[in-house]
Amino acid sequence: MVLEVIVENIREASQAEHFGVDRLEVVSAISEGGLTPSYGVMKQITENIKVPAMVMIRPHSHSFHYDDYDIAIMQEDILMAQELGAHGIVFGALTKSGEIDRDLLENVIDWKGDMDLTFHRAIESARDIDKAYAVLREYGNNITQILTSGGGAKATDTIDRLKKWVADSQADMTSFEILVGSGVTPDNIGMLHETLRNTQYHVGGGARIDGDFSKGLDVAKIKALQEAIK
Repeated sequence: MVLEVIVENIREASQAEHFGVDRLEVVSAISEGGLTPSYGVMKQITENIKVPAMVMIRPHSHSFHYDDYDIAIMQEDILMAQELGAHGIVFGALTKSGEIDRDLLENVIDWKGDMDLTFHRAIESARDIDKAYAVLREYGNNITQILTSGGGAKATDTIDRLKKWVADSQADMTSFEILVGSGVTPDNIGMLHETLRNTQYHVGGGARIDGDFSKGLDVAKIKALQEAIK
């Protein structure tokens, strides 16, 4: 089982490592949904933390559509993450019409080399989420996991779709896994796990003191999350 926790800096990454978290999602600007972290943050974490770090590649929060300027920045950030030894990257992109941006996805797959790839919750903004999932399935050998709530604002809102996707992904072990995220807390992760029998969960505010990103990670909450998915 994998518990992935969002961190914004080396202090939080060190806390997460000390608390036994399995994987990190490293971001900046969590108030905007998470953007690419700085070079300094990436370097400190990759050099000092043993927990696998997935680096967010997202140049802005205006949409999940990116122009040529954005794409050039994303390419440089991916290459930087690779050079620094990040475990993987977190990425998602849509066309203006709300479809999966196949061209950019294929480029990112090429640029990332051997790093893992999480396709993030851009899928929730797709015009047709089930069609978007089917498109990503075509790239399953090159995507490590999809971070998704199944289409709802929170994972608990869309249990039926999540259950279907988890079963689908588990039926083909050469394809991606489902990383269940959004609104996952110590209070509901037990129900989610019992219902979905999934292997990966992603937690943000649910692992924080008072659910507040300006405060540190909450060891009691992290222990409760870990216990629930044993």
